[in-house]
Amino acid sequence: MQPSIVINREYGSGGREVGRLISERTGMRFYDTLILQEAASRRGLPADLLSSFDERIATGQFFDLSIIGGSDPETYSLPFRMYAAIAEVVTEAAQTAPAVFIGRCADQILRDANLRFRNVFIYSTDLERKIERAVEVDGVARKDAERHIARMDKARVRYQQFLTGTRLGDYRTYDLCLNTGRLGYATCADIILAADAAAPS
Repeated sequence: MQPSIVINREYGSGGREVGRLISERTGMRFYDTLILQEAASRRGLPADLLSSFDERIATGQFFDLSIIGGSDPETYSLPFRMYAAIAEVVTEAAQTAPAVFIGRCADQILRDANLRFRNVFIYSTDLERKIERAVEVDGVARKDAERHIARMDKARVRYQQFLTGTRLGDYRTYDLCLNTGRLGYATCADIILAADAAAPS
């Protein structure tokens, strides 16, 4: 069976767009926020609470749980309960059919489940394009965009390190590291698919 594809990415690099291209070309199911929606449904958690459970709530060595409110033990266990729910969705999806997963520690989840996957890191050296994304998508003032980009990237690193003990962006853990600033989204998708086609089954 063809392996799933996991794409981790820098903020503003277009990793989600690369993943969507791969999904459209192959017919593989695309999991991004869908992972959170399905995890919420399975565990009976409110959708608005799940939407808060994102890379963005990681503000330090540990999650800033005050963002999601409360100080009781159940609230403080939320990141771990949510990770378990996400792992369940990712594992079951990959066991059913190869899929494209964006972030959410899916690489470590599939590794722990001993399932085949292509591990990809997408980054970009095109700072201007990253700034445009921060302004257009997140509504950040242009003067604050670089700081916003740095904060988002740091949050993603902390998110993965907190939940899995692994380091996002460590080139030694990926099959491919691709620069959309030089290659563009379509070429990155081409390379990922070509790597899968050339890999031994």
